[in-house]
Amino acid sequence: MSSSKNLLSIFYLVLGTFMFSQNIVITGTITTDNNRPIPYSSISFTNLEDTSQIFGGLTDEKGKFNIKIIPGEYELEVNQAGFDSYIYRKLLFQSTSLGNIKIEQAAKELEGIIVEGKKPLYKVELDKKIYDVTQDITAKSGTLSDVMQNVPSVNVDVDGTVSLRGNENVKILLDGKPSAMLGINDTAEALKSIPADMVEKIEVVTNASARYESSGTAGIINIITKKNRKKGLTGSILVSGGSPQSYGTSINLGYGKKKWNWFTNVSFRYGKNKGKEKKNYIGYDINKIMDENSLQDSKRNRERTSINASTGFNFTFDEQNSLSTSIGYNYNTSNNLSTTHYNTTVYPSLIQSLTERKERENKNNYGIDGNLNFTHNFLKKGNVLTVDGFYSYNLKDSDSKIFDRIPGLNTNDNTQTKIMLKSDYVLPFEEGSQLEAGMRADYSKIKSDFSLNEFKNNSWIMNPNQTDNTVYQENILSSYLQYGNKWRGFSFLAGLREETSIIKVVSRQANSTTTKNYTDFFPTLHLTYDITEKSQLQISYSRRIFRPDSRMLIPYKNISDDRNTRQGNPDLDPSYTNSFEIGYNLQHSNWDITPSLYYQRTQDPLQFVTTSDPLGNLNTIPTNLGHENRYGGELSYSVNPYKWWRIFGNVNLFQYESYGNYRYEKINSLTENTTLITENLDKKGFTWRTRMNMTLKLPENFNFQLQGNYMAPFKSGQNKRKEMYGMDLGLSKDILKGQGTFLFNVQDIFNSKKRKTNTYGDNFYRYSEMQWRPRQFTLSFTYRLNKEKRNEKKNRSLNNNSDSEFMDL
Repeated sequence: MSSSKNLLSIFYLVLGTFMFSQNIVITGTITTDNNRPIPYSSISFTNLEDTSQIFGGLTDEKGKFNIKIIPGEYELEVNQAGFDSYIYRKLLFQSTSLGNIKIEQAAKELEGIIVEGKKPLYKVELDKKIYDVTQDITAKSGTLSDVMQNVPSVNVDVDGTVSLRGNENVKILLDGKPSAMLGINDTAEALKSIPADMVEKIEVVTNASARYESSGTAGIINIITKKNRKKGLTGSILVSGGSPQSYGTSINLGYGKKKWNWFTNVSFRYGKNKGKEKKNYIGYDINKIMDENSLQDSKRNRERTSINASTGFNFTFDEQNSLSTSIGYNYNTSNNLSTTHYNTTVYPSLIQSLTERKERENKNNYGIDGNLNFTHNFLKKGNVLTVDGFYSYNLKDSDSKIFDRIPGLNTNDNTQTKIMLKSDYVLPFEEGSQLEAGMRADYSKIKSDFSLNEFKNNSWIMNPNQTDNTVYQENILSSYLQYGNKWRGFSFLAGLREETSIIKVVSRQANSTTTKNYTDFFPTLHLTYDITEKSQLQISYSRRIFRPDSRMLIPYKNISDDRNTRQGNPDLDPSYTNSFEIGYNLQHSNWDITPSLYYQRTQDPLQFVTTSDPLGNLNTIPTNLGHENRYGGELSYSVNPYKWWRIFGNVNLFQYESYGNYRYEKINSLTENTTLITENLDKKGFTWRTRMNMTLKLPENFNFQLQGNYMAPFKSGQNKRKEMYGMDLGLSKDILKGQGTFLFNVQDIFNSKKRKTNTYGDNFYRYSEMQWRPRQFTLSFTYRLNKEKRNEKKNRSLNNNSDSEFMDL
């Protein structure tokens, strides 16, 4: 703790000592391909750390601009009537001349193909990669889980589990913060209730800087929702319907003035789908002779209704002070019916049994959260202090009626409260250098009440082994300090983050308390070298942590299928990963590539281990096993063979090595004696994953998009997962002069997205095959409100026909 106090002391010293910064000046000229100046072009610089800070204006009669901004990372956008939009991202920490910026003249039609301004689908920045969801028409009318399947480096399993470069230990945030919309330790389920139309972009951070929390050994996925921070009235309305039965609507609105803007998002979604699962279990006796063969066939009917709503505003008091706040609400309910048939044969007697199990489950989930941000810009801009507060409350309850050999009633009620407070301070120096410091406190509390009542001897009897009342409490105190500088084409960002974790798990039924307290340091380093204006070399390092959540620590056994159960492990320890990456980014007028190499070493990685009892029932439990090495290469590429044809793809290849032994007690079904078993779970292997997205702009305002992905076989611990692949397509048609769009898409064209897994244990083998949802057809219509755009065209017309000065209307 003393080291933590030292860091906080440094932070306060920085706040009290340094209060100065300076503007920098960015110059350049907007020209055509043949270097002819383009006068009165609109140019804007949007600060990527705070998108409310926008600098810009018009070029003069010679196409030149001279704009003052504060140091940072910016998106530069140039617009002019009759020309394609120009969008480019760049780090700007000192006064710079961008030289001639060439923009291309737009043609209304070329050989029957519509030509529009180029906007990149995928962008690479200093410490993150950004996927533009607004251009993904194959998943636009679906859910956030559907969109995630198309994001480079990200994979989504058939049940919605998200992984980053094959690693499931990923931290998922909403607008840079935790959110009630992401559920209680069940993010995969929550992503299926958030409409894709609410999302603007997705940021993927594999090696996060010290500014970010250190949770998630694979990295961070940050989901940015639509805010509509534009002047005037803007927004969109979407309605959709599909088969299997699915329909919904979402409304995104925003209204802005010079000093303030307001936004709101409201969505409703209803869906029914049928999933299926097959399992084949083979058990062996102590002499490795088969003594049981069980076939399991399950059908799952799921019905879900979800409502999501959020609203907020941003208010700028003056040049120094601004305030933003938002609140969100989500509700989803589901009714699920699972029917499972078992066909079991026992050897050598060849006794065969046929049984059926049904479970009818009702789930309800309510959540509300609120955010508050205050930003103070000191007199010399660039010297910024921000204070953020966050609160969320989530309630999730489920009730199940089980019809099996022993009928049962199962209830599981959970409440979660989260509070987060943080403050960040940025101090820029001369020559592009910058110092950042911050503090953060996170508080989380989850209460879980679960019980199982079984019908025995004509009465309902509580099962004490599957009934408990638990409380999980997690407090994390953190602080960080990082410094960045730039010399000519070289820049670096070095930081150190300290986090103190205080975790407590209380089980009333077992009358036990588990506490885990630890303090860790997480260094980070990012190096960047601009080889040319459009090529860049990046090297990064970070140390990260994975903390087991409440579901993994609470020893509750999930009995949705009593022959294949899961439970938590209170003895779990956190996992730590050292991650290294080197990447290269090369941009060209018609293509760009981003190859990278990475290496990750994880100590005490979390793995799920499955064991079999004498009756052939399997139980899966998380445990820490030895260490894991993972190294590989990734390539993202974008090609524009023609203005109407864009290809985007991503390939990830990696070698993995995991080492560890698992010890457990095995009961002999004949003698009932126990034997200590040590199972070696060392695994080595090579696997790869790829995806490709192809977009065509067709005549008559049609757009076509085809998306495909493939995951090669993969081994981990006891499991070997077979290959999985799928393909989606979308076709859109713009009407009403671009204000309306019809969209038809098909997800999983070949009905091939199925998870197939082989599990090998000391005394059993299991094959499982699961399909969460069959092929989906969807038709949607979107109408856009864009009063700002119409006013902008009117203003541009006035500027082009007069010699008046530019005015902010």
